[in-house]
Formats: sequence, C-alpha cells, structure tokens
Amino acid sequence: MKLALVLGLVAASLFSVASQAGSISLGQAANYNVFVKENFSASSSDTEGAAAIGGNLQVNGGYDFGYVNSSAAATVVVGGNVVKSGSGHLNVYDGAGNTRLGELVYGGSYSVTGGGVGAASTTKAPATVDFNSAFTQLNALSDQLAAKTTPAVGINRNTQDGVLVFTPAKATADNVYVFNITQDDLNTFHTIRVDNSSISKDALVVFNVSNPNGTPAKNWTPQEKCAAGQTNCLSLTQVRYEVGDLNSNSSAIANHVLFNFNGINDLRISSSVYGSILAPKAAISTEWGVIWGQVMAKSWSGNQQVNWAPLDIPPGGNNSVSAPSPVALLLLVPALFWLRRRTTLLPQLQLQTA
Repeated sequence: MKLALVLGLVAASLFSVASQAGSISLGQAANYNVFVKENFSASSSDTEGAAAIGGNLQVNGGYDFGYVNSSAAATVVVGGNVVKSGSGHLNVYDGAGNTRLGELVYGGSYSVTGGGVGAASTTKAPATVDFNSAFTQLNALSDQLAAKTTPAVGINRNTQDGVLVFTPAKATADNVYVFNITQDDLNTFHTIRVDNSSISKDALVVFNVSNPNGTPAKNWTPQEKCAAGQTNCLSLTQVRYEVGDLNSNSSAIANHVLFNFNGINDLRISSSVYGSILAPKAAISTEWGVIWGQVMAKSWSGNQQVNWAPLDIPPGGNNSVSAPSPVALLLLVPALFWLRRRTTLLPQLQLQTA
C-alpha cells in the first residue's frame, strides 16, 4: 500500500510536469497552407501551398493550389467530394510555379460541370489525413495557448496615438510570447506592437484574439459585422502589427506570428493578415486581402488569397518532452530503493504486467 502511494505520487508529479510542459506542434497540419476539417468553397484566387480538406472542395470559377510550395504527399487532399462548376480552371500544381502539375486525391465523388481541372492525377482514395485526430490536437493547442499569457512590464493602451504596445517582462524559456487582444482593441487601435528589445528576435508571438463583450466591428458594412452580443463571432479588421523592426508592411513578420481564435465559431476576414491562423472551431468567411501564413479552421468560404509562409516555431517552443522536476526525482530514488528491498526480502511477490 505504501509502495503504491509513493509510486502514485511520483507518477502524478511526473505527469504534472509533462502536462505543464509547453509545446507547440501543428501535427498533421504542419505541411499544409490550408487545413480545414469540413468544406472549402471559393470562386477565384489561390492557395500557394498544399491543402487538406476534410469535407468537400467546391470551386465555382477558377482556383489554383500548390503554385509555390507543396511539401505534402499530394498537393490537395479532399476527404469528401470535388465539385467544379462555372468558368475557369481548378489547377493543382506541385510547387514549381505552373511548370509541374500535382496530385489531387479525393474520397467521395468527382464532378466537373464547367471549366476544367488541371492536375497530374485525380485519384479516388481514402484521405491520408486523419482529420478527427488532427483537429483534436489543434483544439487542444488552441486551448493551451488561450490559457497562457506572458507577463509584461506594462501594456500601453494609448488611445490618443492609436498604438497598443506589449513589452515582455523577461525572456521566456520556450521563446514563445502570448498576448491577448479583443474586438474592442481592434476597433480602438490602428497598430498593435510587441517590443522585442529584450527578447530573442526569432521569438514566436501569439495573439489570443477574442470578443468577450460581443462587440460588433467598427466601420464595417452590416453584412460583415458580427451582431452585438455574439461572443463567439469576430471580425478581423485591418490593423498594423509590429514585432520589433518587423511590421505588417513586410511579409517577413508572417513566419513569427500566430493568431489564435479560441472560442470563435464565426470568423469574418476583410483584411490582409501577416501570420498564421489557428481557428479550429471557426467557419471562416473572407472578402478580400491576402493571408501570409497557414490557415487551420473548421471550414472556409471566400476568395482571399493564401500565401505560403510556414510558422517558424522556435526550438524551445517545440519540445514535447520535459525533464522531470527535482521533486519527482527525489521521490523516485527512495521509491525505487524501497521497491528493490521489498522484492529482495519477499521474492515470492511478482509485479504483474499487462
């Protein structure tokens, strides 16, 4: 009984350390420019990298995939149906501009009633992506980031000059910095800045974006605004982001910024976005602009261009295993000694294994 208690304490301590260890991994989504659990629909524009779509791919017009980069086995993976209608072509490339076509794999039906499809092959086969497990992981990551904030020296909410400034209090062990912004902030400030003068210049900056007050977006047309009181709806407005010398006039910032839309089910974008989007429960609807980054969402509808700018996760933020705490190790030593003594004195007792 005592042995079970001691080993239980050790296991609990080790588990606690492992569960508290911060890790950022996009899992199966890592190699994809667009990664959606359900449907993807568009009538024009393109996604530069590879795409994985758990539901149906619906293109009513012309659309391109994989023009710049395709690091996945197939450029486009569709769990459901491919439905091509309207004029224009659905082109699937293999990362070398328009000089080499890529593969389109789908799990349901294949229908072309207008225009055409340009691909090296169109193959009916089970999806190579497990969307359920992938989104279980992405939802857990979104929850993990939403619960984390970086201590700051001060948050300068100077409404007079329209700049919101976050200054980290100290460098973090994982080189990841998490800050919270709301729809009210997006309505109030034209610039959101992270002062990185005292932290690593290759840090990953995460913005937890939420709408706790259910505030409609400012100066947007009625159809683009979330209704007042909708805390699970957010309108991503045109805001300038700055991380040290990097700013949203340069795509260089995109690899170092992640927008986490935890608790948002309805995400409306009419803005260029420099950074990746983690919105695993959100139906994204878009109007215009360009996203430089990776998009992970429940579904996608719209014609916004998505450019390949993979998230640059610093080594410290990508550790999935942490060393046991000193307390756990101190508990482990006497426990193992006691276990050895017991098994020596009572050799007839056997440890049962499953």
